[in-house]
Amino acid sequence: MEAICVQCKNTGCIAMCYGCQESFCTKHFIKHRLYLSEQMDDIHRKYENFQKDLNRNNFEQTLLTSIHAWERKSIMKIQEIAEKARYELQQTMDNTKNDVQVLLNEIFSEFQSNSKTDNYTENDLDKWTRQLSELQNLLEKSANIFIVQDKKPSSLIRGIKLTFQQQQQQQKSLNLNESIQEHFRIISGPCRLSDNDCIATHLNYRAGLSRISGIQQYSFGKHAIPFLIEKKGNKNIFIGIHSSSKSISSTTFDYSVHGWWNLDYMIINGESKGGDNNEIIQTGDRITLIIDCDNQKLYLEHHRTKRLEHLPIKLDVCPFPWKILVRLLTTGDCIRIIN
Repeated sequence: MEAICVQCKNTGCIAMCYGCQESFCTKHFIKHRLYLSEQMDDIHRKYENFQKDLNRNNFEQTLLTSIHAWERKSIMKIQEIAEKARYELQQTMDNTKNDVQVLLNEIFSEFQSNSKTDNYTENDLDKWTRQLSELQNLLEKSANIFIVQDKKPSSLIRGIKLTFQQQQQQQKSLNLNESIQEHFRIISGPCRLSDNDCIATHLNYRAGLSRISGIQQYSFGKHAIPFLIEKKGNKNIFIGIHSSSKSISSTTFDYSVHGWWNLDYMIINGESKGGDNNEIIQTGDRITLIIDCDNQKLYLEHHRTKRLEHLPIKLDVCPFPWKILVRLLTTGDCIRIIN
């Protein structure tokens, strides 16, 4: 049987392609070879392009780009963690220095006062020397700050954070207010002090209220000042604190005042809160004012009713150091500090 050209279907084929196993006439065999030649050229171009890609390291560059992106992101994360740690360290050191400065000012104020009046003994000298030494130790022990790595196993790059021991026990060990007796000091008003300035009595309600402060300043630790209401008229007696950095005798409003006129009638940031019930606190009641500097809180314990009230103190409104504050309204109102 005579072969037929696969393209034109004519007989008389002269060639057969052993690749595709098809027969071709002369004309179409030449075209078939040209087609194969074009495919060869196309493969050659693909080869050359691939060789160029290989020489350009496109695959490697893609991976390197990913690695560089990871590196930049990791560096940014490290810088962010480091900056946070630096900020926390600076804040901690600044707070410690500020606390030490307040305590140092208290010591120096007492030192200057006694020095001017030539009122000091060996005991005072020993106390001031000990207090300065303990303040020095407190400042040095602020170095109890450690850099620890984050131990989360899911993180390839472990962060760091600050850990530091609370300075509360160290501050309490200073004993700056230990065994210190509190006494009244008149700020303004018709008031009389007696019994070594432990009793304050209001003399004349027509002359306005009496404002009485304490002689001690409180900046750290927890302090309890017990009071006895020796006499109370038909008006409340205020018991609380104010910042000694504020001038309470001035005509300007003092936002630092915090405390109670009665158990349900309080003063916060200098403003009244609650009702004006004057029946709870009575003559003969014992009251303890608890000043918690470490936690910036103020407590009032009413022993007869066994009630304990508390107020939060914001240092930006009522900065250290604090002083006790008593206000008397009614003639004959009398309050005693129980030392």
